[in-house]
Amino acid sequence: MRNIFQIVIFFIFPLVLQAQTDSSFVGALSKGNITGQVRLMSISTWNKDDLSDYSAGAVGLTLSYQTLSFKGFRLAISGSLTQQIYAPNFSIPDPKSLQLNRYEWGMFDFTNPNKKDMLLRLQELNLQYRSKKIQTLIGNYTPQNIFLNAQDGRMSPTLVLGLSLKYFPSSKWQIGLEAITGMNPRSAVKWVSVANSFGIYPVGLNPDGTKSQYAGHTTTKGIGIAEVMFKPNSKWQILASDILVENVFHTAYLKTEYRKSIWNNQQLMLGGLLATQRQLGNGGSDVASQVYFAKENKPIIINVRLGLKDKKWEGSLNFGRITTQGRYQMPREWGVEQFYTFIPRERNEGSGDVWAYTAKYAYTFSKNWKLETAYGYYNMPDVKDTRLNKYGVPDYSHTMLNVQYNFQGNLKGLTLQALGIYKANQGLVYDNLKYVQNKVDMSQLNLVVNYKW
Repeated sequence: MRNIFQIVIFFIFPLVLQAQTDSSFVGALSKGNITGQVRLMSISTWNKDDLSDYSAGAVGLTLSYQTLSFKGFRLAISGSLTQQIYAPNFSIPDPKSLQLNRYEWGMFDFTNPNKKDMLLRLQELNLQYRSKKIQTLIGNYTPQNIFLNAQDGRMSPTLVLGLSLKYFPSSKWQIGLEAITGMNPRSAVKWVSVANSFGIYPVGLNPDGTKSQYAGHTTTKGIGIAEVMFKPNSKWQILASDILVENVFHTAYLKTEYRKSIWNNQQLMLGGLLATQRQLGNGGSDVASQVYFAKENKPIIINVRLGLKDKKWEGSLNFGRITTQGRYQMPREWGVEQFYTFIPRERNEGSGDVWAYTAKYAYTFSKNWKLETAYGYYNMPDVKDTRLNKYGVPDYSHTMLNVQYNFQGNLKGLTLQALGIYKANQGLVYDNLKYVQNKVDMSQLNLVVNYKW
């Protein structure tokens, strides 16, 4: 009965509402916009030698309804369903490395590895208000932060439950405040509190080498975010922010970007990010083995970009550094770090003493074709240095090729994408396959068909 009720709420209610006719408030409700997306996706991962290879496929539907504005107010609701087409048994580890699947499992529900039934998910359900100087939103919504974001690389995005306020005192300034109390990670179906979102994904190791036990034991009331953005002119953009996770940790960061036209309408792009992290309260728990963020953990994160952009292409050289004072930590359930050095299918979260170097290039051939490529080298701490390497990732090089075709005309909204990556081991793994499986000496192919309307 519950599944039937969800289907009615997600997919039938907006259609019935739009069919009504009236004016004023009821008219705003009934004359809204229906948008949707159909996604067909497959992920295949090939590991070194005779380690386990994986492949999985799924199809999903998302339907959204947003009312027209009534005195500045709007109501939005969306829901999704995902159906597994084929997949391995995610509860069986590789017999040699004893590691579980990492990538394909994320297309479905991390909390239930063998669930093959259709996954129904309430996504957005929020009330918005907009005026010239104020934008507010309360309810379920997609986060848009450097560290908390949709990370929409599987079947559906990450969402949060909370209150968002943006104030525009002038054309040059933007002030934002958020209070978040609930989460719905992209690889989960049920909404949970912020405290219970810790540890839905693999937890890695404590700094002393013991298995982290913060899942289900982290205590926090939620997340507070404060942001100030300053755009003095068309060239500069400066963002200062602090993400405060009550009783666990906070992350303060400053991001500055500069763009200037130089020759033949090309743009010079410069960017810099500086972030620091510190423990708050008891780091999530009074029990040492259950602490998410240790008191001694005080990393500094640096990221810089030098790039050039034209009408059809964009290229950049990027550098990143995470210092030896600790490992950069941010729950992977909340988003993917949007560093200049980031390349899809791997992150530096959970690591300190990192030196990262990447080169990226994108070329748009026409309205239809777009090509992106990237290469990165990441010098990591020793895999046995658990103080600085939470997940045991060795030095590696990372190559990515992404090809996208966008249909036009009657098929506008239909996109085909092929994303391929290869990660090569460049460090010591001590003949232990747990440092190899799904981490290095592996290749992967993602095939995605998206149709949006």
